[in-house]
Amino acid sequence: MSRRLRAALVLLVLVAAAGASAPSAADTAAAPQPGETAVSATAATAAAATSTTQHAGTAAATQTAGSDIRLETSLSLTPERPGEITVRLRFAPPDRVTSLTTTIDAAATVVSSQGFDRVGGARYEWDGRTATPTLTYRLPANRTSASGRFDAAATPGRTATPGQAAPSAAAATQQYLLADAGPWAIVSIPWPAAQWRYTGATVGLERRTVVDGAGVVGTRLAFLGEHRVVERTASGQTFRLVVPAAADLREQPDDVLASLASASAALRVGDRDPVVTMIAAPTSVDWAVRGLQVGEADAWVRADERLSTADNPWLHEYVHTRQSFATTNRTKWVVEGSADYYAALLTLRQDRIDFERFAANLERGSRQPYSGVVLADPETWVSGAQYLKGGLVVGVLDRRIRLASDRSHSFGSVFSALNGRDDAVTQSAFLAAVAAAGNDSVAAAADRFTTTTAAPEMWTQAEHEAAFGALPARVGYTLPEVGRVSGVARNETVRPPFLLAAGETLRLPVEVVNDGGAAGEYRVALAVDNRTVDVTDGEIQPETATTVTLSHRFDEPGQYRVELRGRSYVVRVREPATPTVASVTANRSTVRPGGAVAVTATVANDAPVPAVGHLPVTVDGDRLRTESVAVAPNGSVTLRVVVAFDEPGTHRVAVGNRSTTVTVQEPTAATSTRTPGFGAVAGALALLLCGLVGAANAKRREK
Repeated sequence: MSRRLRAALVLLVLVAAAGASAPSAADTAAAPQPGETAVSATAATAAAATSTTQHAGTAAATQTAGSDIRLETSLSLTPERPGEITVRLRFAPPDRVTSLTTTIDAAATVVSSQGFDRVGGARYEWDGRTATPTLTYRLPANRTSASGRFDAAATPGRTATPGQAAPSAAAATQQYLLADAGPWAIVSIPWPAAQWRYTGATVGLERRTVVDGAGVVGTRLAFLGEHRVVERTASGQTFRLVVPAAADLREQPDDVLASLASASAALRVGDRDPVVTMIAAPTSVDWAVRGLQVGEADAWVRADERLSTADNPWLHEYVHTRQSFATTNRTKWVVEGSADYYAALLTLRQDRIDFERFAANLERGSRQPYSGVVLADPETWVSGAQYLKGGLVVGVLDRRIRLASDRSHSFGSVFSALNGRDDAVTQSAFLAAVAAAGNDSVAAAADRFTTTTAAPEMWTQAEHEAAFGALPARVGYTLPEVGRVSGVARNETVRPPFLLAAGETLRLPVEVVNDGGAAGEYRVALAVDNRTVDVTDGEIQPETATTVTLSHRFDEPGQYRVELRGRSYVVRVREPATPTVASVTANRSTVRPGGAVAVTATVANDAPVPAVGHLPVTVDGDRLRTESVAVAPNGSVTLRVVVAFDEPGTHRVAVGNRSTTVTVQEPTAATSTRTPGFGAVAGALALLLCGLVGAANAKRREK
């Protein structure tokens, strides 16, 4: 694109500060000698003075007229010298070029040259004989900053101001804007100046940049090092997300690309760059900012940055790529103010934040110290004012324009008008664009909020819906940190990883919340080893919440992977443990014939899963009955049996493998309770009462 004045300022900051030159003034033909013709390359052959892009190690295809000077700039890492990269310039001048000089970065250290002689300072002249003269040099790659809006510590969470000059390396605090870490680097593409003489038809300069080794080249930024590239095309743009091997990307690449693609479709403010390159910057470097956009359509963003935040740096930097207007001192706040506002608005529209977080982010601009600045007077700014108060003012104007135009226009109309200008946007031009999109009343408010300390108030959700339309449904899910397990032995809360016994059921509660402005649908599915075992769905009204529970019974031992809306849990299932009889006691040891004894058995379980089994109850070895018992993990239950005896003697009562004895006294001559036809066991059967008393003595441990 040919209208990136603001982008050119960024380039000048990042490369001209170290002695490199921007293409707007660097490439020129020298004054002609007799028989020669000379012309400014930037004026007459701007189309030929181009930079091309390429993927790792391979140059992109270019169109060559055959009569232009071709310059290939090759970049390579120097792992043994962190902070430096190697640059090789390879010129291919046509026969009609009679002389050629190039001026490289003043900080460069020349390693070798073929066909070039140094003629003073950082200026090198072609010998006129070598067909493809080359110049190889080491170039400092790091760029640091310690002041102004480049300073991340000054206003946490903000990004850098394009066009603001960086301080010298001596004044830097080693927080980086660009960096070479050794095995990888994020650097600005060198743009050495060139001058030449020629005969005949016009000779231009065609540039392309390649990487010697693994790397990716954009229009003004390059990444050197091992990486992968994930791409998506949307709305006529191809988004390239460069994920370095050294970066721990916090978001999924597809989610970042989906957010950028959605923003591209929603932001209708003029032409879109064919290719946008985003680099996920490794966080091993102490970056001065969260993200930085350079040139027309290149940017890096810290790899640990999130999408679901109102000051979304991925979208903030993308909005910068859509800004093709230049500003004056009185309107330069619009650059960051509009980027900040649209980053929040687009994130809200993508249902990644709710209105409360959107409003809280913008509302900061209405509070001190930001509210007291005059946006049109940068000398009054405090750190971050153009972002915070600027973002709020853009938002207020957006809402008022929508209301004034019955939603037929928005601040996007102003944005588009600014992009269409060939000259810098003055204050009067800005106000005229606001009036054209809204009306004179909105323009008067814009003038007041930018030329005085007046600060607008943040609007309410109801006011937002009146201007922007009802917020869509925003259904979210809170996944469980604990589950509930139930079975014959327990019904209790457990924590992952879940340990169950075969036959138990795991229940997982999910809170469904809709904090949007319309009713929405939800669907929650529970999968076990990639097989869906339970599903619940329905409709949820706005600003409401409900809890749904999904469950599955595990009948077989083994280890399972349970998934719930992208979150996975480990479930281990064992065979039930075997219950153990800890003790057997009787309430008395002697009785008269016909008397009864209450026998109590304590059944324990020391295992981490429930114990399930069957315990025989015997008297003198004869089985009276079998009791089924279930004991919770690390718990106990009590089994009580009542036995009546009529046969004199000592009798053994056993539950499982534990027993106790009861003595039945001989009857006296005067009294006899013997009943014809009933022996000791028969009497016990007639009077047997049996039960489980678990609640009183159970010792349960909540997982």
